[in-house]
Amino acid sequence: MTAPIVARLLRLPRVVKRAAGRPPAIALTFDDGPSPWTAPIAAALEQHGCRGTFFVLGSAVEQHPEALAALAAAGHELGNHLWTHADPERQSRAAIGAEISRTADAIEAATGARPRLVRPPYCGAPHAVARAARGGGASVVVLRSIDPADWSTGSADEIVEHVLSRAQPGDIVCLHDGIAPRNTGTDSRAATVAAVTQLVPALLERDLRPVTVSELLA
Repeated sequence: MTAPIVARLLRLPRVVKRAAGRPPAIALTFDDGPSPWTAPIAAALEQHGCRGTFFVLGSAVEQHPEALAALAAAGHELGNHLWTHADPERQSRAAIGAEISRTADAIEAATGARPRLVRPPYCGAPHAVARAARGGGASVVVLRSIDPADWSTGSADEIVEHVLSRAQPGDIVCLHDGIAPRNTGTDSRAATVAAVTQLVPALLERDLRPVTVSELLA
Protein backbone atom coordinates (compact mmCIF):
# COMPACT_ATOMS: atom_id res chain seq x y z
CA MET A 1 0.00 0.00 0.00
CA THR A 2 1.48 3.34 -1.05
CA ALA A 3 2.04 6.23 1.35
CA PRO A 4 -0.70 8.48 -0.17
CA ILE A 5 -3.28 5.70 0.17
CA VAL A 6 -2.27 5.07 3.79
CA ALA A 7 -2.50 8.80 4.52
CA ARG A 8 -6.05 8.94 3.11
CA LEU A 9 -7.12 5.94 5.17
CA LEU A 10 -5.75 7.48 8.38
CA ARG A 11 -7.23 10.94 7.80
CA LEU A 12 -10.29 11.61 9.91
CA PRO A 13 -13.39 13.00 8.24
CA ARG A 14 -13.83 16.64 9.22
CA VAL A 15 -16.80 17.74 11.31
CA VAL A 16 -18.82 20.73 10.04
CA LYS A 17 -22.01 22.49 11.11
CA ARG A 18 -22.00 25.27 8.49
CA ALA A 19 -19.84 26.45 5.61
CA ALA A 20 -16.83 28.61 6.38
CA GLY A 21 -17.08 32.19 5.16
CA ARG A 22 -20.36 33.43 3.72
CA PRO A 23 -21.11 31.60 0.47
CA PRO A 24 -24.31 33.00 -1.11
CA ALA A 25 -26.17 29.74 -0.62
CA ILE A 26 -27.74 27.48 1.99
CA ALA A 27 -28.09 23.70 2.31
CA LEU A 28 -31.46 22.11 3.01
CA THR A 29 -30.88 18.62 4.39
CA PHE A 30 -33.34 15.85 5.19
CA ASP A 31 -32.97 12.99 7.66
CA ASP A 32 -34.56 9.57 8.26
CA GLY A 33 -35.79 8.73 4.76
CA PRO A 34 -36.44 7.57 2.19
CA SER A 35 -40.18 7.51 2.75
CA PRO A 36 -43.41 8.44 0.94
CA TRP A 37 -42.64 12.12 1.72
CA THR A 38 -39.24 12.04 0.02
CA ALA A 39 -40.42 12.40 -3.58
CA PRO A 40 -42.67 15.44 -2.90
CA ILE A 41 -39.83 17.19 -1.08
CA ALA A 42 -37.42 16.47 -3.92
CA ALA A 43 -39.99 17.74 -6.43
CA ALA A 44 -40.40 21.01 -4.48
CA LEU A 45 -36.66 21.59 -4.79
CA GLU A 46 -36.46 20.53 -8.43
CA GLN A 47 -39.29 22.87 -9.40
CA HIS A 48 -36.87 25.76 -8.80
CA GLY A 49 -33.76 24.05 -10.16
CA CYS A 50 -32.44 23.31 -6.67
CA ARG A 51 -31.13 20.15 -5.03
CA GLY A 52 -30.94 18.91 -1.45
CA THR A 53 -28.93 16.47 0.63
CA PHE A 54 -30.77 13.45 2.02
CA PHE A 55 -29.21 11.65 5.00
CA VAL A 56 -30.81 8.25 4.71
CA LEU A 57 -31.30 5.43 7.20
CA GLY A 58 -30.02 2.09 6.03
CA SER A 59 -33.15 0.36 7.30
CA ALA A 60 -35.29 2.71 5.17
CA VAL A 61 -33.06 2.25 2.13
CA GLU A 62 -33.58 -1.49 2.45
CA GLN A 63 -37.35 -0.92 2.18
CA HIS A 64 -37.30 1.77 -0.55
CA PRO A 65 -34.21 1.35 -2.75
CA GLU A 66 -36.08 2.70 -5.77
CA ALA A 67 -36.68 6.01 -3.98
CA LEU A 68 -32.95 6.35 -3.37
CA ALA A 69 -32.15 5.60 -6.99
CA ALA A 70 -34.63 8.30 -8.06
CA LEU A 71 -32.99 10.88 -5.79
CA ALA A 72 -29.55 10.11 -7.18
CA ALA A 73 -30.81 10.21 -10.77
CA ALA A 74 -32.34 13.66 -10.14
CA GLY A 75 -29.02 15.04 -8.88
CA HIS A 76 -29.70 15.16 -5.16
CA GLU A 77 -26.90 14.30 -2.74
CA LEU A 78 -27.07 11.26 -0.47
CA GLY A 79 -25.55 10.97 2.98
CA ASN A 80 -25.26 8.22 5.56
CA HIS A 81 -27.53 8.48 8.65
CA LEU A 82 -26.54 5.04 9.94
CA TRP A 83 -28.84 2.02 10.13
CA THR A 84 -30.92 1.94 13.33
CA HIS A 85 -31.06 5.61 14.41
CA ALA A 86 -29.54 4.64 17.76
CA ASP A 87 -27.81 7.45 19.64
CA PRO A 88 -24.05 7.24 18.92
CA GLU A 89 -23.40 8.61 22.41
CA ARG A 90 -24.54 5.21 23.69
CA GLN A 91 -22.76 3.01 21.15
CA SER A 92 -19.26 1.62 20.91
CA ARG A 93 -17.01 2.71 18.06
CA ALA A 94 -17.29 -0.79 16.59
CA ALA A 95 -21.10 -0.60 16.61
CA ILE A 96 -21.07 2.85 15.00
CA GLY A 97 -18.62 1.66 12.35
CA ALA A 98 -20.74 -1.38 11.58
CA GLU A 99 -23.84 0.80 11.09
CA ILE A 100 -21.96 3.22 8.85
CA SER A 101 -20.59 0.41 6.69
CA ARG A 102 -23.89 -1.43 6.43
CA THR A 103 -25.73 1.72 5.40
CA ALA A 104 -23.02 2.69 2.90
CA ASP A 105 -23.32 -0.78 1.35
CA ALA A 106 -27.09 -0.34 0.98
CA ILE A 107 -26.70 3.10 -0.60
CA GLU A 108 -24.09 1.79 -3.01
CA ALA A 109 -26.30 -1.16 -3.94
CA ALA A 110 -29.20 1.19 -4.73
CA THR A 111 -27.25 3.91 -6.54
CA GLY A 112 -23.84 2.59 -7.54
CA ALA A 113 -21.95 5.09 -5.35
CA ARG A 114 -20.84 5.20 -1.72
CA PRO A 115 -21.72 8.34 0.27
CA ARG A 116 -19.03 10.87 1.22
CA LEU A 117 -21.14 12.45 3.96
CA VAL A 118 -22.26 11.10 7.35
CA ARG A 119 -24.72 12.65 9.81
CA PRO A 120 -25.00 10.98 13.21
CA PRO A 121 -28.53 10.47 14.54
CA TYR A 122 -29.28 13.32 16.96
CA CYS A 123 -25.97 14.81 15.73
CA GLY A 124 -24.52 12.84 18.64
CA ALA A 125 -20.84 12.03 19.28
CA PRO A 126 -19.62 13.55 15.99
CA HIS A 127 -15.94 13.01 16.68
CA ALA A 128 -16.49 9.38 17.67
CA VAL A 129 -18.48 8.96 14.45
CA ALA A 130 -15.62 10.54 12.48
CA ARG A 131 -13.18 8.04 13.98
CA ALA A 132 -15.55 5.15 13.27
CA ALA A 133 -16.00 6.32 9.66
CA ARG A 134 -12.29 6.67 8.94
CA GLY A 135 -11.17 4.69 5.93
CA GLY A 136 -14.70 3.89 4.75
CA GLY A 137 -15.00 6.52 2.05
CA ALA A 138 -16.67 9.24 4.12
CA SER A 139 -14.88 12.59 4.21
CA VAL A 140 -17.26 14.86 6.18
CA VAL A 141 -19.42 14.46 9.29
CA VAL A 142 -22.26 16.96 8.80
CA LEU A 143 -24.07 18.55 11.74
CA ARG A 144 -26.45 21.54 11.44
CA SER A 145 -26.62 25.24 12.17
CA ILE A 146 -30.43 25.57 11.94
CA ASP A 147 -32.77 23.01 13.49
CA PRO A 148 -36.50 23.84 13.26
CA ALA A 149 -37.46 20.52 14.92
CA ASP A 150 -39.92 19.82 12.13
CA TRP A 151 -40.25 16.23 13.38
CA SER A 152 -42.23 17.50 16.37
CA THR A 153 -44.66 19.98 14.76
CA GLY A 154 -47.55 19.75 12.36
CA SER A 155 -47.28 23.42 11.38
CA ALA A 156 -45.56 24.28 8.12
CA ASP A 157 -45.72 27.96 9.05
CA GLU A 158 -43.73 27.34 12.24
CA ILE A 159 -41.04 25.52 10.30
CA VAL A 160 -40.81 28.26 7.67
CA GLU A 161 -40.72 31.07 10.25
CA HIS A 162 -37.98 29.32 12.24
CA VAL A 163 -35.75 28.88 9.19
CA LEU A 164 -36.32 32.29 7.61
CA SER A 165 -35.78 34.14 10.88
CA ARG A 166 -32.32 32.59 11.22
CA ALA A 167 -31.10 31.82 7.69
CA GLN A 168 -27.70 33.24 6.78
CA PRO A 169 -25.26 32.46 3.96
CA GLY A 170 -23.53 29.14 4.61
CA ASP A 171 -26.13 27.66 6.95
CA ILE A 172 -27.00 23.96 7.00
CA VAL A 173 -30.68 23.37 7.80
CA CYS A 174 -31.78 20.05 9.30
CA LEU A 175 -35.23 18.86 8.23
CA HIS A 176 -36.81 15.39 8.08
CA ASP A 177 -38.36 13.47 5.19
CA GLY A 178 -38.88 10.27 7.16
CA ILE A 179 -39.89 8.96 10.56
CA ALA A 180 -37.19 7.36 12.63
CA PRO A 181 -37.64 4.20 14.70
CA ARG A 182 -38.81 4.99 18.22
CA ASN A 183 -40.22 8.28 16.91
CA THR A 184 -41.53 10.59 19.64
CA GLY A 185 -42.78 13.32 17.30
CA THR A 186 -45.59 13.57 14.77
CA ASP A 187 -46.54 10.61 12.58
CA SER A 188 -46.41 12.57 9.31
CA ARG A 189 -43.95 14.73 7.40
CA ALA A 190 -46.66 16.51 5.42
CA ALA A 191 -45.82 19.76 7.26
CA THR A 192 -42.22 19.48 6.09
CA VAL A 193 -43.35 18.96 2.50
CA ALA A 194 -45.51 22.09 2.72
CA ALA A 195 -42.72 24.03 4.41
CA VAL A 196 -40.17 23.18 1.74
CA THR A 197 -42.65 24.26 -0.94
CA GLN A 198 -42.70 27.70 0.72
CA LEU A 199 -39.07 27.84 1.81
CA VAL A 200 -37.35 27.32 -1.53
CA PRO A 201 -38.82 30.35 -3.34
CA ALA A 202 -38.51 32.47 -0.17
CA LEU A 203 -34.82 31.65 0.15
CA LEU A 204 -34.24 32.35 -3.54
CA GLU A 205 -35.82 35.78 -3.08
CA ARG A 206 -33.16 36.41 -0.41
CA ASP A 207 -30.38 35.30 -2.78
CA LEU A 208 -29.83 32.17 -0.68
CA ARG A 209 -29.92 29.39 -3.26
CA PRO A 210 -30.53 25.93 -1.79
CA VAL A 211 -27.62 23.68 -2.83
CA THR A 212 -26.21 20.35 -1.69
CA VAL A 213 -23.90 20.21 1.31
CA SER A 214 -20.90 19.38 -0.87
CA GLU A 215 -21.65 22.33 -3.14
CA LEU A 216 -21.99 24.60 -0.10
CA LEU A 217 -18.71 23.48 1.43
CA ALA A 218 -16.88 23.84 -1.88
